[in-house]
Amino acid sequence: MLAFDPPQLDLALDTALARLAPLQARADTNAYRLLDDEAGGLTLDRYDADWVLSLLADVDPHDPRSATAAVALGTRVAAQVGARLDARAVWLKVRPRQANTLVHAQLAGLTPPEPVFGLRSPEPLTIRENGIRFGVRLGDGLATGLYLDQRGNRRWLRDNAQDLRVLNTFSYTCAFSVASAVGGARRTVSLDAAQAALTQARANFLLNGLTDAKQHDLIRGDVLAWLPKMARRGDRFDLVVLDPPSYALVDGKRFQAARDYPTLLAAALGVLVPGGRVLACINHAGVDARRFQQLLADGLRLAQRSALAERVMARQMDFPAGRMKAILLEVG
Repeated sequence: MLAFDPPQLDLALDTALARLAPLQARADTNAYRLLDDEAGGLTLDRYDADWVLSLLADVDPHDPRSATAAVALGTRVAAQVGARLDARAVWLKVRPRQANTLVHAQLAGLTPPEPVFGLRSPEPLTIRENGIRFGVRLGDGLATGLYLDQRGNRRWLRDNAQDLRVLNTFSYTCAFSVASAVGGARRTVSLDAAQAALTQARANFLLNGLTDAKQHDLIRGDVLAWLPKMARRGDRFDLVVLDPPSYALVDGKRFQAARDYPTLLAAALGVLVPGGRVLACINHAGVDARRFQQLLADGLRLAQRSALAERVMARQMDFPAGRMKAILLEVG
């Protein structure tokens, strides 16, 4: 379990506030990570005036006493954080170190549905990122509706998607798709297995004045089943976004990014035009940058395609731990 040292936490907050002063000063963005200390077991994310505190702890999600102890610790930490940052609310999420063992975080009592400090505001809460608006729900389990470590990649899409046909796989609430659409994409198609995520996705389009559902299509289904179907019917895209979960269970089939990424990339290349690009991402502690490049090389070989260019996307200043890796491939 995380050791809670109040003076050390105050020092960490002060240091982070000073380091991220340029980010905090931006009027177009009010959602980012303040503390990115996964090794120490604590991360802290800002969503406007609300904050989300995540603890990485050795807990058994099936042991109520273990969960209760972790939540009690998190509540004490949240009180200090909330007072120091003058927060409207602090929400708590306890994450077992072995994320693939977690099945129902809410049922296990690891993600309280109400703030553990301060007062709940109406949800969904709307935040700003690079001038784009997104709705988030901070009390819905481990996820919030927006992965903040992809802010830089969403900005790249906004700045480079003009007139492109964009396919967003494992699209969740479609933040990549919305950023592409704001940037002038000719068409976006988003694939995800969760209807609740796609419902919020449509709301995200509307928040940004994007009302044409035919131009920005949402499809509920298994990505690995839909990609071959799209290839067979002749669907083609100029840019494909791959940002799969580390682990997923869809229609009884288990997906593991560290094992299955080559198969995923090969399937995606079946709908990519020659000279098109793939924004490939992975957020997996067990896959370092070199291993990720090897997974992509294996996928290219499987599809009998070649990379014309490869660009490692820059790490964000608020995510120094670098758990998320992203590579932009231009494919012949």
